Amino acid sequence: MVSRNRFTPEERAARSRLAQLLHDQEVIAGSVVSMARRCGKKGCHCERGEKHVSLYLSIQVEGKRRMVYIPAPLEQEVRRRVDAYREVQRLTHVVSEACVHRALEQKRECKDNG
Repeated sequence: MVSRNRFTPEERAARSRLAQLLHDQEVIAGSVVSMARRCGKKGCHCERGEKHVSLYLSIQVEGKRRMVYIPAPLEQEVRRRVDAYREVQRLTHVVSEACVHRALEQKRECKDNG
């Protein structure tokens, strides 16, 4: 394990924020999608082209895309969870890049010493 003082300030900040997010927030790997549909009822305004707009959560379940309806009262919470997941991905990428950089440095050191 690498001591913390070898981490760059950017990596330390990313690791700290990542730990905070995972501890304090729920995350959802998915996307919020707005879909417009017709209900099929006779005389409904959607017959005239004014479709019903609903929100769905697009997620992968066992390798297949699934659409889960999101009721209006849950929209903000679901959006927060999806946004938190995107931030987790971004921060993980920052940490990964730093780890790759250190591994390449170690490889060069081995080559130079070997």
